Amino acid sequence: MIEIKQLQFFAACVEEGSFSRAADVLYTSQPNVSKVVRELEQEIGVELFERGGRGVVPTEDGKNLYQYARDILAKQAGITNLINSHRHDLLRISFNHSRSMAQAVSDFLESKEYPVDMRVREGVTEMVVSDVEHFRSDLGFTFIVEKQMSAFQYNVERRGLKMKTLRVDQLQISIGENDKLARLRMIKLDKLLGHSFIRHSDDFFSLENGVCLMEPKMKPILDKAAMSNSVQLVINLINSGMCNLSLPPFYNTKLAEGVVQVMIEPAINVHFVCIYKYAPIGIAREFIDHIRRLDSERNR
Repeated sequence: MIEIKQLQFFAACVEEGSFSRAADVLYTSQPNVSKVVRELEQEIGVELFERGGRGVVPTEDGKNLYQYARDILAKQAGITNLINSHRHDLLRISFNHSRSMAQAVSDFLESKEYPVDMRVREGVTEMVVSDVEHFRSDLGFTFIVEKQMSAFQYNVERRGLKMKTLRVDQLQISIGENDKLARLRMIKLDKLLGHSFIRHSDDFFSLENGVCLMEPKMKPILDKAAMSNSVQLVINLINSGMCNLSLPPFYNTKLAEGVVQVMIEPAINVHFVCIYKYAPIGIAREFIDHIRRLDSERNR
């Protein structure tokens, strides 16, 4: 009998194009993915993938099964999501690396008069979107450069998701307080060509890639940037002389000690976007209202 787990592993292999990348998504090992897929092939008696050195491609039988598998998994996940959405104590969200978002979550939990079961993941934009798409999170929050908004909206809608801009900020450069640039009120991007950068990711919708679309001269610099998903390491490296593309702190967050922000000229708008599959209800709705309320209080 075919199991849901087999369909989940099979679908991940089709979507990722390789057993190793599917293993990363599924939080398991590549040999385990291969074993589960092979058992599924033996169960139904057909080859589902053409295996090559650069990954796997579904056969015609694999393509046909994938359509059924997606429907089954969507219905199964929909049932799980429906059950979880009625749990008033479960908060499942994913967001980009952000001290402000981390503070917003903390403030929200502190404001509740009952215990909240919290499931929070922090990472790159693709992870955030994927979490919502595959029902790992009810809400996703990400920062998108305005020039990439059309492409991002297409990507979101293609995956059966919806999005809404909650706020718009102007991109800043974060630098150490002892840097000579810290005395400036505004700075043009071409003045940063001689500086070293630290970035969180090379995700397609990262702030850095959005900037490169607007100022191609920055691409060689940002392509060579150091990379870390550790917020604290990024702060340490900024204090050591590196630059980081960032947004002004919002809600109740202050800049990290020793860090100064300078606005970029001309202004580059960045949208703070909420992503969801179903209209938020329950505690997810309360969290969005919490963010909007804090934002409203900040702007008074």
